Amino acid sequence: MFSKWLACFALVLGLFAPVFAQAYTGVTILMSAPSPANSEFIENFKNELASTKNANLRVNVIVLQETEKLIVAENSELVIALGVKALEAASRLQHTTPVLGVFTPLPAFNEVLAKSRRELGNFSAIVLDQPYWRQLSLIRAVLPDAKKVGILFGSVSSQYIEIIKEEGEERAFSIVDESVTQEADLIPKLKILLESTDALLAIPDRLVYNRETAESILLTSYRHQKPMFGYSQSYVRAGALASVYSSSKQVAMQAAEIAIKSQLAPSLLPPPQVPEYFSISVNNQVAHSLNIPLMDEAMLYKKMLEAETLEVMEHEKTKH
Repeated sequence: MFSKWLACFALVLGLFAPVFAQAYTGVTILMSAPSPANSEFIENFKNELASTKNANLRVNVIVLQETEKLIVAENSELVIALGVKALEAASRLQHTTPVLGVFTPLPAFNEVLAKSRRELGNFSAIVLDQPYWRQLSLIRAVLPDAKKVGILFGSVSSQYIEIIKEEGEERAFSIVDESVTQEADLIPKLKILLESTDALLAIPDRLVYNRETAESILLTSYRHQKPMFGYSQSYVRAGALASVYSSSKQVAMQAAEIAIKSQLAPSLLPPPQVPEYFSISVNNQVAHSLNIPLMDEAMLYKKMLEAETLEVMEHEKTKH
């Protein structure tokens, strides 16, 4: 399971280099602009440090417009970049400065890595994407009798088609896909999927899922009486049946663990990784309208956590 997901990180395999980081005495958090999610991340990151013996680890916060302060980031022992724009800016710092990106989709991270000519080992990320096996496990937990899952792929997400199909097969799903190359094709291809599948799984891709298309996709799915599984809590609020996501607090916890580990024992930054901690969000009103019996979020989370633990154990067995 994990080996397949890590295969997504094509650039990891060829560029992992032994660039050793020094022990951290200060962390700079770089963001393009203040936002509720960024503020929540910063507050929780500081709280995580304060709850350990690392409360004295200095944390600086810089907004991209404060160009005169970027020298602070340049001289930091670790830069945490919030979002794609911040990661792009951090990639232009001196190559010896360790950088950890968060709130950045996997394809965007790979693109920044390639353009920057940085090396993994001091350039990494907690990617925004939930692993596909986790998203499919949610569908299996909610729809135990489902057989076919529809996915709309855009130009960016299409590179993961085969990986998702393999993950689907392991969970007894047949993945039915349609490729969207222009926005005009979106709804016609969506209708084709909905007519032949049991559920729609949303995969992040700006061409397919954005502010202009979200409402149309949700309404079309609802009219076909097919549930949509989103990739954020906001999609559930808008009308998706359920989603697995990681909150700013959960990502901050994972980022703090990486910073603390590197501060206590100087080492490489870990390779890019998926969110370790996650939550489940469900829309009970949609479930009622579609006549789908639905466990509460706590029960779903427990069931998924148990399934994930079993998969990890099976994966460890196959390694030996």
